[in-house]
Order: sequence, then C-alpha cells, then structure tokens
Amino acid sequence: MTKYLKPPLSFDAQLLQLEERGLAVPDRRMALLYLQRVGYYRLMGYLYPQRLQQSDHYIAGASIDEALTLYEFDRCLRELVLEAVGHVEVAVRTSITHNFSSAYGPFGHHVAGNFSSGPEWHREWIAKVRVEVERSREAFLTHYRSKYTDPPFPTVPIWMASEVMSIGTLSKFYSAMHPAHQKVIAKDFGLRSPVLKNWLHFASVLRNVAAHHGRLWNRELGVKPLRPHGTAWSEERTPYSTSRCFYTLLVLRYLLRYTTALDLDWRDRVTKLLEQYLDVDHRVVAIGASSGWKSHPLW
Repeated sequence: MTKYLKPPLSFDAQLLQLEERGLAVPDRRMALLYLQRVGYYRLMGYLYPQRLQQSDHYIAGASIDEALTLYEFDRCLRELVLEAVGHVEVAVRTSITHNFSSAYGPFGHHVAGNFSSGPEWHREWIAKVRVEVERSREAFLTHYRSKYTDPPFPTVPIWMASEVMSIGTLSKFYSAMHPAHQKVIAKDFGLRSPVLKNWLHFASVLRNVAAHHGRLWNRELGVKPLRPHGTAWSEERTPYSTSRCFYTLLVLRYLLRYTTALDLDWRDRVTKLLEQYLDVDHRVVAIGASSGWKSHPLW
C-alpha cells in the first residue's frame, strides 16, 4: 500500500512545475487564468496527449496553448452535444408517454405487470420515479398535489411523471417495456428496438459526461452505440470507431431528424466547429473521424 503524500500547490507553483517538465508557456497570464478558473487536474486531460509515454515530462515542442485550444474546442462541443441530446430526450419522452398511456392509462406505470422486467425491477424503478416527482417543483405537480387525493401524490399520471424523469430513468422505462410497445416507439425513430434501447442508454451516459463538464472530444466512453442494420452504417461504409466522438455525432445527427430541432442548422454549426479545430491530422484521428468526414452520407 502506497500513501498519497502530494501537497497542494499554489497556482504559480503549478505553472512552474509544468515548465520544469518541459511544457512551453507563451502567455503566463493566460495560463495562470486557466489554472485558477479551470483547474490543474481538469487541464491535465488536455495536456496528456503531449506527454512522453510513462512520464510526467512533455515531448519536444509541447505547449500549454495546445491544451487550452483543445479545452475550448471540447467546451463548445459539449454544448452542441447537450443541445442535441435535449431535443432527442424530449422527442423520445413524448413517444414513450403517448404509447404507454394509450395502452395502460394514466397510472399504468404503477402496475408491475405492464412491464417485462419483473416486480423487483419495478419496485426499484417506481421508487426512483417517486423521488423525482417529489423533488420537482413543477407547477403542474403542485396543482395535482393540492387538488387530487385519489390516487394521492406522488402517484401522478405518466404524462406528468415522465416530464420530470431523468434521461436515465426514461431509458430504463423504455428498456423494461414489453417488446411490442418498444417496436412501436422505435419505429417513430426509424430504428429497431434493440438499437433505440442501446442509443437511449448511451445518450444518458453521454449527457452525464457533458453535463458534468467531462472531456469528450477524444474520450472512449464506457458504453458504445450500436451500428444499425443497413448499408450506410456498416463498418465498410462508415469506418468510424463506435467508441469515439465522431460516431456519437453521427448518432445524434440521425436522431435529430426525428425531433423538432433544425437538424441541418445543428449539423452546420458542428461542422463549423470541427473545421476550426480539426486542422491537424492527429486531432482528426483522436476524435475518431477521417479526412472525408464532411462528405460522409450520414453527415
């Protein structure tokens, strides 16, 4: 067992340490600002590509400016990803709520038999839904609580409960539905139900990373989006790694077509951002794209 003994360092000491390890710092004022407002540890994710393997030191020519550029790129990319996930979440939420309530009524989500995952799963899931409903301060829930006693709050209609569900709870909702209902909803998005199930789970992971300001642009996420059946998505036609960010952007680009979003506007804004920052080959590789990404049929 090794005890952690590293002491906290002042911002000036942090910058000096980086310089002593071979990192060029052209603008000390700007570098200190980022250390003070972004943090040394967060910036390390953007400095890491310039480090020597298995070393704390940096390769020849390494500069903090490269890390700051990547940080700003990633920040803008997260905002666009969150925007897209938000549109997708609302569209899927609406489809699930409409189809489920049409089949089982306003309170059908409280009946374990209306799901395929069993009573134990349902007890845990509905307990989570109740917590989310009770925690919310939405006016429609306050109105229900003050007016209706049968059934009593926090048992509310599914169209109210679904509005305050997290995307993770929504993803679990869809995954537990009976296959026939899953197929109907998946058809709304031009997908097979196993793919939509996977993509919803992936979207919940993606949203959590982006919402908590996690590094995204060159990261391998723990959950990979599936490839749909079809020529356009095949490895031969779309030779992009499903574990990398560019494939994620293709997934969001596809799903946005089934929302109220201006999907072409979103694509154009992402394209502009990528054109600005993918100006060197190693960045194109790190994001999981290739030189012809702009002309790909799915983009």
